[in-house]
Amino acid sequence: MRTQIRDRTWVDPKRGEITLCAWHELWWPTQTRDLQLEEWTSALVRDDGMWRNHIAPSFGSWRLHELGWLEIQTWVNGLHDAVGGPLASSSVTKCFQVLDRMLTAAKLDRRIPFNPAEGVKLPTITKVHPEDRRPPTYAQLWRIRAFIPEYHHALVILAQETGLRWGELAGLRWCNVDLEGRRIHVREVLTEVRGKIRRKAYPKSSAGLRTVPITGLAHRVLRELLCEEDGASQNRSQPKDGLCENELVFHGRNHRGRDGQPYRAPLRRSAFRRLWIKAIQAAGVARQTIKKVWVTVKDKVTGRKRQEQKDRIDWWPDFHDIRHAYASRLHSRGVPEAITQEILGHERAGEVTWLYTHASADYAGQVLAALTAGRPDHQRLRLVA
Repeated sequence: MRTQIRDRTWVDPKRGEITLCAWHELWWPTQTRDLQLEEWTSALVRDDGMWRNHIAPSFGSWRLHELGWLEIQTWVNGLHDAVGGPLASSSVTKCFQVLDRMLTAAKLDRRIPFNPAEGVKLPTITKVHPEDRRPPTYAQLWRIRAFIPEYHHALVILAQETGLRWGELAGLRWCNVDLEGRRIHVREVLTEVRGKIRRKAYPKSSAGLRTVPITGLAHRVLRELLCEEDGASQNRSQPKDGLCENELVFHGRNHRGRDGQPYRAPLRRSAFRRLWIKAIQAAGVARQTIKKVWVTVKDKVTGRKRQEQKDRIDWWPDFHDIRHAYASRLHSRGVPEAITQEILGHERAGEVTWLYTHASADYAGQVLAALTAGRPDHQRLRLVA
């Protein structure tokens, strides 16, 4: 022990008697410089939810030295929805990573001699059929738009013509729209954290700071929208100045406050999602996948929490699939992958761009056209990068 103390390798067993909840209170502030809601990113919100909903109820009262590999592996196996758990395989990985980072930090802080989460086997991500990964066609998107309220038509058209993310569209301001140069400068987004909409100075990543071209259709729609907007401002405010709703390109229908004066409300993803689901159902293009999951509910009478099995419905296509359709459109037009990556705001191409390009390529149709062609030189096969 004296040798370990001299070599600074000794671990005091008393430091490992702290509970995981107490350790989380010490560890969590190291994940961000400011825990105010406006500074939280979507990843921090997700990690906080994983801790509150899945990690704390299972291991919150455990001491650090009591955690073992077997308990963690059993817990991971029970989270997977394949055995009735509440999470898909990809979400199980995200949840495990939060616990793994906590235990790694405890090891570095000399509270435990090793990380018991090392070697835990994670569930394999369920394979998705190529047809299920294929983005919607533009004909399907136009049909969906016919069943969306008219005041949201410009939003859907701009999403089809630019491939912007939801937060980038909701946070788009007239000062960042260059109608003369036919460019959109993506400089900020709107985020929704625990029901509160916040203005964020930077998009998802540094690659998100980019310039996107405006097609002829998008240019016409934006010009008409600007002419119809009453009181729209092209001032350039800062995020610290607040939401400044009159600068937003897209907003909800005009509301009236308690004083009877109209005001603009920022777009909410949850409110638009309800309209989107109704539209894809009415258009006849919706596909749904129903899964049985266990969720924690609170009894209204006793106030106690219990596990209850409910149906979780996953809908296709999602609004984000418009972005996939735009990327597939660029690929079919021969736009190089590096430029597509730049326009979409990806830090690296990798699997995401592979998914976009391969989902849009109809290999079976190309082979069938080549085999059934009347002339040898008719409908030759194309090499897809």
